[in-house]
Amino acid sequence: MAIVHPATRSPAHIRPSSWADGLRGIAALFVVASHACLSFATYLIPPSFAETGTSTLFQRPFFRLVIQGQAWVAIFMVLLGFVNALKPLQLARRGATADALSTLSTGAFRRKGRLVFPAALMTFLAWLLCQFGVFQLARQVDAYWLRATSPKPSSSLINAIVDLVRGVAGTWLYGDNAYDQPQWALKHLFRGSLYVFMTLLALVNTTPLFRICAQIVLYAFAWLTLDGTVGINIFAGMIMAEMSFYNLSALRPRVLFRILPYGLVTLGFYICSYPSEYSNQAEWSSQLASLAQTIFPKNADISRYYAGLGAQMICLGVMLSPFLRRILSHPGLLWLGSISFPLYLIHGPLMRSVLVYLVYLPMSIGFKPSLLADGTVNPESYIPKPSPLRLTVVLVIFFAFLLYVVQQWTRYVEPKMAALTDAFEKFSRSWGKNGRWAVKENGSLLPVNSAKEIKT
Repeated sequence: MAIVHPATRSPAHIRPSSWADGLRGIAALFVVASHACLSFATYLIPPSFAETGTSTLFQRPFFRLVIQGQAWVAIFMVLLGFVNALKPLQLARRGATADALSTLSTGAFRRKGRLVFPAALMTFLAWLLCQFGVFQLARQVDAYWLRATSPKPSSSLINAIVDLVRGVAGTWLYGDNAYDQPQWALKHLFRGSLYVFMTLLALVNTTPLFRICAQIVLYAFAWLTLDGTVGINIFAGMIMAEMSFYNLSALRPRVLFRILPYGLVTLGFYICSYPSEYSNQAEWSSQLASLAQTIFPKNADISRYYAGLGAQMICLGVMLSPFLRRILSHPGLLWLGSISFPLYLIHGPLMRSVLVYLVYLPMSIGFKPSLLADGTVNPESYIPKPSPLRLTVVLVIFFAFLLYVVQQWTRYVEPKMAALTDAFEKFSRSWGKNGRWAVKENGSLLPVNSAKEIKT
């Protein structure tokens, strides 16, 4: 069967779940935008200016989603649970349990490889740039996120190798990667995909109604055990995948189901706007903070819970609306969805290198840091930002360049990563298969005859 690229799909090739690809692409783009805001517009973090109590347009609900990176990561999680569960559930509903288990096993193995190998390659490339001093300028600029996520070169070759291993392993063990900070989310994506695999492995032979009930119980368990980043979003996505096989729009009253999706999406975006800090500085966020004391468990990370709850409302609203699904299945958005993971991986190192040089290199020439009273260099003396007009022009140029690089990565690197995953899968199926110790006589794990019978 010919593979149709997402950007060139005709309506006949649009899958029922294509809207998830479009929404994922939007989420990836907004994650990049949030990091740009954390670099050049940190005043958007609180919902207002504390000194005056007033707020700019992009500090207010809906508009501040441009800086709410955690809300878009929550959408990644919900879509992960939704998409990964669809095909196994479809096969299970047809009674093809063996095929469902095979699809579940193969899909789980391949998805891990296509997550781990590209991430490790990107960490290596970022490590290489760091050791050659490419990130040094970013450590001196007046851009918070760029400065905070730019590591310095290692002191020796041995330390550099240790730091590389720590960066690659730390992504999956601790959610910490000094060379590519956005990879913190990969650990949670990995864990979320394991949730899907283990849950469906246990429930594939059950009825759809039992599965939904079991997933609701798991959702409640995640909610009460403070798993607001992964659990509630993954299980919500799985519940939506199960619900997608029902014709919910045919339920009465039909008028309600025509209005409900837009209400859910609007409320979801409003809740996702909840700031991670300084929520007491605006009336709308203070109200949400007060409500959180009632609806969320004690000691919950309120911003994570609101991001997850809002993401779930958004995805559910889109799933219930044919119009919204059709919009998100636009070829342009499908193309953006097809490059969403490389976009997430690549943007950090490119921002700390290419973007920094485009913005700050001209201003770094002749720059002299200020001195403290004792004559030493002020450690907080940074190369200042350029004018808003210059910054805007540079950002537009950089985003175009970023999309070009990501497209090239998708075209040339992703196939290599897929081939590497396939090779590893073949290796896992053949390694030790023909070993003399692998299977005992008669294919039995234990000897057929007892020790007494052997003696006689």
